Amino acid sequence: MDNSFFPMDMKWHIILALLALLVFGMQFIRYRKSHHLVLAIALPCTLLPYLSESQTFFYTVGAFEGVALLAAFILSQTVDRDKAADKPAKDAGTEDEA
Repeated sequence: MDNSFFPMDMKWHIILALLALLVFGMQFIRYRKSHHLVLAIALPCTLLPYLSESQTFFYTVGAFEGVALLAAFILSQTVDRDKAADKPAKDAGTEDEA
């Protein structure tokens, strides 16, 4: 792969992709929000262009990344926001009055 596409060394790209997988994976385990899972999968997929010299494969991965980031944004604004709104309503009725 031509290094002009990525402004960093492959070593740093791998480290940051694995760090993103770890952070968003832990966030998904902690909060169970679907956009964290999408990001945990999508961000390490930026390493896929290193596997092939094909421009078609490179642009296919780029299109997948764009769709995944758009999906994560949409999920964070719709489904995950609804989950956050429902949780306090369920917890409000379970408090003991002192």
